[in-house]
Amino acid sequence: MSALFEVLGGVLGEFIGPSGDDYAYGDGDVFLDGKWEEGELFFGPTKIIWAERIIFSPEEGRVDLITDHDSPHPNFVVLHFRRAEDTVLLAVHRRELKRVGAVLRLPG
Repeated sequence: MSALFEVLGGVLGEFIGPSGDDYAYGDGDVFLDGKWEEGELFFGPTKIIWAERIIFSPEEGRVDLITDHDSPHPNFVVLHFRRAEDTVLLAVHRRELKRVGAVLRLPG
């Protein structure tokens, strides 16, 4: 089932992904099928897209929890992004939290 959401996210990400100079790039990992996968993050004004496959936006879900254990790399934190159908684990470097917080509401 998660493979279906990845494909749909990729298609939607390609179609409605950020364009022009109003976005920036970053690095992030997503936990898929029992392992961390590295990918590039696209930071747009209203959404973040991971590896052109998964969209993180207020319309798609919310960040329920941020932890610093079980992260794939040192100085990374894990965001638990709850969507209607599942929870996606997104790991980003601590320095990226400000950019993530500009798009997604982070728990206090």
